[in-house]
Amino acid sequence: MASIEQDLMVMLRQLPVPITITWQSNRYHWQCVEGHGSSPNLVEASGQALKYLITFLATDISTVANNSREFTAK
Repeated sequence: MASIEQDLMVMLRQLPVPITITWQSNRYHWQCVEGHGSSPNLVEASGQALKYLITFLATDISTVANNSREFTAK
């Protein structure tokens, strides 16, 4: 595995919400929060994981905002 791949995987693990990517059975497997997936290439696996994380965070922020509005509306 090339150094850039290792560096990218280390950087993703060090995010405030970590993304773990491993190489198994000729595929890159990613895991983040409750999501997971795999791809034959690192760029696609990283993209899938980041899209999942952004969607997860946007949903979480939306839920918090909706709850906040409910509290202030009462």
